[in-house]
Amino acid sequence: EAALVARALPNDSRSVINAKSIAVLPFQNLSEEKQNEYFTDGVQDQILTDLSQIADLKVISRTSVMQYKSGIARNLREIGQQLGVAHVLEGSVQRAANKIRVSAQLIDARTDAHLWAQTYDRDLADVFTIQSEIAKAIADQLQAKLSPNEKKAIEQPPTTDLAAFDLYSRGKSLLLTRSFSATADEDLRKAIELLDEAVKRDPSFFDAYC
Repeated sequence: EAALVARALPNDSRSVINAKSIAVLPFQNLSEEKQNEYFTDGVQDQILTDLSQIADLKVISRTSVMQYKSGIARNLREIGQQLGVAHVLEGSVQRAANKIRVSAQLIDARTDAHLWAQTYDRDLADVFTIQSEIAKAIADQLQAKLSPNEKKAIEQPPTTDLAAFDLYSRGKSLLLTRSFSATADEDLRKAIELLDEAVKRDPSFFDAYC
């Protein structure tokens, strides 16, 4: 009887956390060049964007997960409770010349159990394929229904121009962090310049226009 009462309590976290909920935590930049930090943020953000297009999933916004960007060891169970999610995805990106390594792992934040992990060693040009493959793997692990239109949207790269994606990632990172910066106005002007350059390189880059 006590167990039944506990399950019925409205403030019991087990009764409110959606089993198909997930937070994509900031990825770690393992590249020798520290300026690739923005590229790593772009990879994480694109995976988060892909997952957000799946109606059957509850995905926490990037703004909400940015606070977990520091290198301090993460307590994933606590993060799951703070964000109200059942699962977290974390990973790393290593970029060197025309090669890229992306590692990702899916963890059940309620139990700390590792549900899925994969490392992708590919050509840099394959980065968008890697992002969509990770998103589809997560959807499969969480048994999320994926419509043909959602699958098509996930597989559609934001741009085919890697240089435009670099510019976009730098600009978006500045926009998202400017409220925490002492140089907010300067960051805004720089972000505008970067995004303008991105759409000049690829006039069909819809996300950069947004």
